[in-house]
Amino acid sequence: MADLKIKVIIDGVEFTEWQLDRYEYERTLHCLHEFKYLGADVVYEGRSLSHEDINWLEPADAKKALVDLKVELGPDRVNQIMKPVSDDAELRWKAYNEEPIASQGYQFGTTEMEVTGIDMTKVAGGLGHLGDKDERFPFEIFPEHYGVEGEVETGQAIFEAFGMFGEPVHTYGVGSTKEIPADFPFQRDPAYPGVMFGELGLKSDGTNIHVGAIHEICPLPGGVKTKSTFFCPKNAPAAIPEGHKLHFALEMRGNFRSIYAAQQ
Repeated sequence: MADLKIKVIIDGVEFTEWQLDRYEYERTLHCLHEFKYLGADVVYEGRSLSHEDINWLEPADAKKALVDLKVELGPDRVNQIMKPVSDDAELRWKAYNEEPIASQGYQFGTTEMEVTGIDMTKVAGGLGHLGDKDERFPFEIFPEHYGVEGEVETGQAIFEAFGMFGEPVHTYGVGSTKEIPADFPFQRDPAYPGVMFGELGLKSDGTNIHVGAIHEICPLPGGVKTKSTFFCPKNAPAAIPEGHKLHFALEMRGNFRSIYAAQQ
């Protein structure tokens, strides 16, 4: 991908590929250990791995082991294995929302990216489409994706952890590529003409947990510039929006790499 260049800026600091790769590796190991702790048989190259074996996997091998595991288990078995932690996560998100959002407000975390080497006409559709790729794709672009069904414009269910923190939860939402709701406390950047907004509820009962994303998009010659802002209630741990800045960096990087590969 020599012609693809991705610049990631968080809080005014540019992150290197090495840094992002390291974060991805650490979260991959975390996921493998948790699957094993919850009873899954973690296998690599035909051998069941111990917790010690997992720690000796090199980054590329750890990633392959995790993606293979999720694909081979399938969504029903993944949901069954992860149920203790996802049930607990659902209770926590409900607790963070006990105070009305109008009184507690939101907290935000923003990731900026500048990408060259891709066809801008393929970007708008690429950012929101985790579910229309092959079954490995959502797991390859971010370790803490556990399942994706549907498409953002018509309704998408995502089982993921927010902010590289806590545990995954089942959510459902519909994204809009037209505008942000008038009463939402966010100021658009006029330098970014495109926008995608989505807010999530719990998949189980539809409870709005006031978690979501705003992706602002600006076309560039031979590329694109994006500002991705995560939001959640102020009563949720501050580590969630802080960590989601890195979550976005890895997830969006994977999406852009996919778009680049598709146009070759």
